[in-house]
Amino acid sequence: MREKGVPENRPDSPDAPFVVPWYHWIWVAPFALVLRLWLATLRLRGDAGRHDDSEGPSVLLLWHDKLFLAPLIAQKCFGRKVSALISTSKDGAWLVAFFKLMGITAVRGSSNRRGAAALIALTRAMRDGLHAGITPDGPKGPALVFKPGAVSLSRLTRRPFLLLGIRYASCYRLGSWDRFALPMPFSRVELTLVREAMPAEGESDESVSARLQSRLRELSGDAV
Repeated sequence: MREKGVPENRPDSPDAPFVVPWYHWIWVAPFALVLRLWLATLRLRGDAGRHDDSEGPSVLLLWHDKLFLAPLIAQKCFGRKVSALISTSKDGAWLVAFFKLMGITAVRGSSNRRGAAALIALTRAMRDGLHAGITPDGPKGPALVFKPGAVSLSRLTRRPFLLLGIRYASCYRLGSWDRFALPMPFSRVELTLVREAMPAEGESDESVSARLQSRLRELSGDAV
C-alpha cells in the first residue's frame, strides 16, 4: 500500500518504472492526435517506402534526438510491429503513453536501471517476430555515443541491425542533454535505412559499438 501523500505514478522501488496516472490520459490522447497530425505534414524522402522485413526482425537503431520521428517510421516503413526500449524515468513514462497511442509497444529499462530485465524482454519480443527499437545513446547520454546494449541483443537473438539515418531539413532543438530535435511542420526529412550484419564471431562489443557509432553518425549527418 502506498504511503499517504506519495504521488500515484511514483515507483514502489528504485528499479520500478514510472507510469502515467490514469487521469492524465484525458489530455494525453488529444495531444497524441496533435502529434499524429504534425507527423503527417512531414515530407519523407529517401528510403521512405515499405522496407522488406519478411526475413525476420531487426535491431533498429536511431539516435535519441530523432525519437520524434519513430512512430511515423514504424507505421510507414515496416510490416512488422516495433517494440521500443524506453527509460524507466518520468519522461520515459510519457513517451510510453504517446508511443502506445501510435502503435508502438514499450519495454522499460536502460543501462543503469532494469537493464538485464529489459534485454530479456526485448529478446522475447524479437523471438515473437517484432523489431526491437533502441536509441544507443539513451536514456541520458552522452549524445551520439554508442552503448553496447544493442550489441548484446543482436548476439542473443542472432538478428542483424538496421540503422535509421535521419536528417531534418529544418528543426527546432530543445535544451536537453541530446538537443532533442523537433522537425518543423511541412518540412523535408531525409531517411536512410542501412542493414548491418550481426557481430562477427570474435569481434568485441567495443569494436562493434565503435563501427556502428561511426556509421550511424555518418547517416544522420553527425559525423565528427
